[in-house]
Amino acid sequence: MDVVNVRFIERRGAVLTPSGLACLAGVPTVNISSGCAHGCVYCYGRGYSQYPGEGTVHVYRDTAARIAAELKRKRRKPVAAYFCPSCDAFQPLDAVLDQSYRSMAAILEAGVGVEFVTKGAIPDRFLDLFSRHRGRVSGQVGLTTLDEALCQTLEPGAAPVAERLRSISRLNEVGVNVSVRADPLIHGVTDGDSSLAALMAACCERGVTSLAVSYLFLRPAVASSLKRHVADHALVERILAPYAQGCRFALRGGTGGGLALPETIRRAGFERMNRLAAGNGLEVHICGCKNPDVATGRCHLVRDPSEVEAERQPQSRTGLFWESPPP
Repeated sequence: MDVVNVRFIERRGAVLTPSGLACLAGVPTVNISSGCAHGCVYCYGRGYSQYPGEGTVHVYRDTAARIAAELKRKRRKPVAAYFCPSCDAFQPLDAVLDQSYRSMAAILEAGVGVEFVTKGAIPDRFLDLFSRHRGRVSGQVGLTTLDEALCQTLEPGAAPVAERLRSISRLNEVGVNVSVRADPLIHGVTDGDSSLAALMAACCERGVTSLAVSYLFLRPAVASSLKRHVADHALVERILAPYAQGCRFALRGGTGGGLALPETIRRAGFERMNRLAAGNGLEVHICGCKNPDVATGRCHLVRDPSEVEAERQPQSRTGLFWESPPP
């Protein structure tokens, strides 16, 4: 991994903030940092106004203490908090991991669940924390291919494939509700039948039953990043060419627009994925936020609040929140 410039900054506004995305509806989100050491060339965060630039990560100071204070003030606590819509809680940076651990511990100790998606390695102390709060932690491990060389090209700072597969197994062992996030898949590169079948088989071998899928949603900053960071120009052309006839729309419930693959390509690809998944005993969830013309469902970035609440009886459900019954 290249050297990353890490700087602590003060946060403006609340830590626990809502997201407009339908897949995150009803669950407050937490960003540990602005910028991410994983350096994924397709990351949507590159286009955000607060993006600090290449090789720089701004870590928000005192996140755990502010979360504890915010939860203490709430009459009704959220079902869970989601890490992280604009970065990754498990970046290979001590400053990020320390803030993530203390923030997750503060949330869990307040009786609130933790949900996350990651392409990073998960240290033992987090697994120990999660094991003490069984039933309150859900995680998605991001993995689109078992091709290590391709992962290194597209996700240069993320954990190796073998480490992510190991994380899936270890999360299952400590009682985390774990699924796999195959997003963004790249048409003609990572969505071939043999590649997907191998990925799905590896998921099943590790006890995964749920797979969230979507294709790359191409924004200007992502196209620019691909051209700058991928030395294989033929690969860049393979990635970008299908978008010449793509569909332009805004993310459902999100901000900003971009290009999706032509509807016919996505629809055919999702149908193939469903067939392959059925043969492996997997349930596929297609992200409706990035595919509003072909799907309406959620990609299970977070679990449905009512599903989580049912596991937490005798607590009573009130809207999208829970509260303990009176003594």
